[in-house]
Amino acid sequence: MITKYMDKDTNHRKICGVDMVELAEKYGTPLYVLFEELIESNYKQYQTALTDVYKNHLICYAVKANTTFAILKLLGVLGAGADVASEYELQFTLDAGIPPAKIRANGNCKSKQYLEECIKNGILINVDPEEELDILNETARELGMAAKINLRLAEFPLKHITSPAITTSSEWSKFGIPVQRAKEVLQKVLNLDHLIPNGLMVHLGSQITDMGAYHLVLDELIKLVADAAKIGFDVKEINIGGGCGISYLGKEEWNGIKSKIADTNDVTWANELLGYNCNNEWVSEELYCPFTPDTFIQKLFNDTYTANRTFKERLEAIGLPKIVVEPGRSLVGNAQVTLVRVCHVGTTPSGQNIVHVDAGVNHHSQNIIVPEQLHRMEIANDIDSAASFETFIAGNLCYTGDLLCRIKNMLNGTPKRGDYIIIYDTGAYSDFFASNTNSFPRPAKVMVSKAGKDRRLVKRESLFDVFHRDVDWKKLK
Repeated sequence: MITKYMDKDTNHRKICGVDMVELAEKYGTPLYVLFEELIESNYKQYQTALTDVYKNHLICYAVKANTTFAILKLLGVLGAGADVASEYELQFTLDAGIPPAKIRANGNCKSKQYLEECIKNGILINVDPEEELDILNETARELGMAAKINLRLAEFPLKHITSPAITTSSEWSKFGIPVQRAKEVLQKVLNLDHLIPNGLMVHLGSQITDMGAYHLVLDELIKLVADAAKIGFDVKEINIGGGCGISYLGKEEWNGIKSKIADTNDVTWANELLGYNCNNEWVSEELYCPFTPDTFIQKLFNDTYTANRTFKERLEAIGLPKIVVEPGRSLVGNAQVTLVRVCHVGTTPSGQNIVHVDAGVNHHSQNIIVPEQLHRMEIANDIDSAASFETFIAGNLCYTGDLLCRIKNMLNGTPKRGDYIIIYDTGAYSDFFASNTNSFPRPAKVMVSKAGKDRRLVKRESLFDVFHRDVDWKKLK
């Protein structure tokens, strides 16, 4: 958990002992601030819980969640592997010193170069879709090598387990091989001479807070292991992907916000009904999660769910295959804040409070695909814990949809021009879609060490960085 307090002398917010106002003024805004202590703590929760309940495991960090070299180096030292989704993430991961045996390659549209690099480096490939099998087999033949594979499965009967945009294993998904075809595809693998069958893989999606969804999918995978054994496909590994959620808000606070969205017209931008379908069912992300990485693992392995048996007992019955987890958000989501500077405080033409800040959705990009995602926000200076100010937070880009959230935020007082606002829990996917909209540079990224020392990890882009790909402009420079 993030440790924060108000400095009595400066009236500034300090997190892990570091003054957030001082950081903002030292490095400029917008600014991503990572906390080494929290990343390590999150990883060790997974590591300790898995070591306790199931020895044969591998934790692979989902690099896409926060693609930062220092994070990969830190997690690599702690023993983590990596889940990569492109040849570029793969090279980045190898450069960080992650052993090839601990890397899993994902992606639904892998290039020939990506497949070749995986084969050459001995990277285990999660095949997706079925058509990739023939391409991969031919690529391996051309290289005179063999490709080690898992089959990524999808089309499970899962509904409303997270936002549709980040659900990746249901009946509507661009990912995976339909589980109904699994037996035929298992046989196909055995018939291809340059593939080494290894296991099965499924990734439910992101921000999963329903343990029942995991139980449903794992039940199908366990059954499929037995079917695979009958035809000579020895499942040595079951990869359950990532997706374990985090809590952006407390349970009561989040339930209260959902109720307001459903029942009033004074909480969302343009009075839109966000997150609900026409049957008044919540169909998006849950921003409260009832488990942490350690309790997630404990519940996953020890809860009884089929025939009064636990997942661990069922794994023992099929020979204790390796279990691979690929967490991203639950490793880094709560380990970063974003600092932004207030430019204006005013109202919309309809009279709603609105605060304009110097960062757009291109730097806070989860809201591009999940507009109802809501982060805790707080004024970093002149803190008044008793005050409150309900407002929309607008970015600095030239379109109306540039809102850091389409739901009103509650701030600790009324900000003024020049104040800094802290956006909490931005460690996952904040810069996933980062771009140079309106030619703004992408932000710097800073790490706070366990000793409370800050260092820059990623520099803020310069004018040259933003425009250097423009050939004609570059000639002038």
